[in-house]
Amino acid sequence: MSEPVGADWRPVYGGLRHAFPFDPLHYGVGGERQATFKDRMRSELRQYGFILTGEVAVTWRLLVDEQARWESDTGADVDNFAKLLNDGLLGPEGILIDDVQIQSLQVYWQSSYSDFHFELTVHCQADDWVTRPVSLYEMADELWYPISDSARSNLPGMGQVLYGLDNRLLFVRRLRHQLRLQGFSPKASFQGARRFSVIARGFHSTRASASGFQRIRRLEWMSEYSRPNDAPPPSDEEIAQVAVSLASSRGKAK
Repeated sequence: MSEPVGADWRPVYGGLRHAFPFDPLHYGVGGERQATFKDRMRSELRQYGFILTGEVAVTWRLLVDEQARWESDTGADVDNFAKLLNDGLLGPEGILIDDVQIQSLQVYWQSSYSDFHFELTVHCQADDWVTRPVSLYEMADELWYPISDSARSNLPGMGQVLYGLDNRLLFVRRLRHQLRLQGFSPKASFQGARRFSVIARGFHSTRASASGFQRIRRLEWMSEYSRPNDAPPPSDEEIAQVAVSLASSRGKAK
């Protein structure tokens, strides 16, 4: 089984592996058993001192009784395991915010005589994580962005982080609108403005609400943190100039 990791360990080499020392459970079982199983998974995962925030590739290896799979009708298909196993990764005590982050998924089983358990492998970008505990902050684009609670201890620094992120996302939102006025299609305006956006992923309000993470609305954090003098909101003139430049260089993609 997996050796315990320290709270300071991070996936700096682009991934992690973890073996869960109990039988995998499929999605067809009752709700109470599902909840107990996910809690048991998260009790293993809470040792990791971070939450992954970007796109990930997930592989599940199921060590099961081969005879039972072939000679009885009790063995579930591998796709019936995927939903419940992935759900166990989510939330403040898991390692993901939402399963929308799962870009690639593989589930397979192998025979085991007695040591029935399951193993997780996650591949991610080496810096796509934040230290837990984590809260989700609403930004100007109406998406919710994960920021470590540890940043709150430095009020000026937290203000720089929040307003810096919000300014960039406000710029991108208004730029997309200006590109639409220039005749760009919604898809083309999204792609055109994307180069000016941030690497961090934001989550839709529905996903943020269901995630279990604490959420701080934009008006709330703006009332708590003062805008730094060196972080004014983007100007309409600057945004209009960029929109005109993009329109002239790329043409009106419709």
